[in-house]
Amino acid sequence: MLALVRISTLLLLVLTASASLIPFQGKLNLPGSDLKPVPGDSPIANCDVSQKQLLILKEVDLSPNPPQRGVNLTITAIGDLDAAVTEGAYVEVDVTYGYIKLIHQTFDICSEIENVDLECPLDKGHYELTKEVEIPQQVPPGKYTVFARAFTADDKFITCLTGSVEFGPENFSFF
Repeated sequence: MLALVRISTLLLLVLTASASLIPFQGKLNLPGSDLKPVPGDSPIANCDVSQKQLLILKEVDLSPNPPQRGVNLTITAIGDLDAAVTEGAYVEVDVTYGYIKLIHQTFDICSEIENVDLECPLDKGHYELTKEVEIPQQVPPGKYTVFARAFTADDKFITCLTGSVEFGPENFSFF
């Protein structure tokens, strides 16, 4: 389970060009109606789209899509950051397994950003990132939903991202 949380943290980093990575697969299971799918080959969507966001994602691709247990996942993200992201920026991440909340945690963006070979401050501008992450064979079967909101140190809204991944019982192994 800890590996899934780490992977989810990594994906958001790539997507926000400053936060964490969140691997998704399958159908979207998104809260609310204020959503807009992110272009590309992934089930990721922007949430809270009626609010001004500093990160505009142009495209996110996952390979393979859907992600597979025990197979490395390559995430490619393209987007524009409308303002610098500096020390003190943070991302609030919720991960649920079915209807059970597994994680509600706040991560320091500048501490996590090294996972995608970047460093703070992130300057305003265009970003194209590619990152490969390992999906452990031990990820338990079930549906995982991730909801993440990122903010600058002075609470300006960077982005809101959400999506789901569902791993079936096939190829599951504790060992």
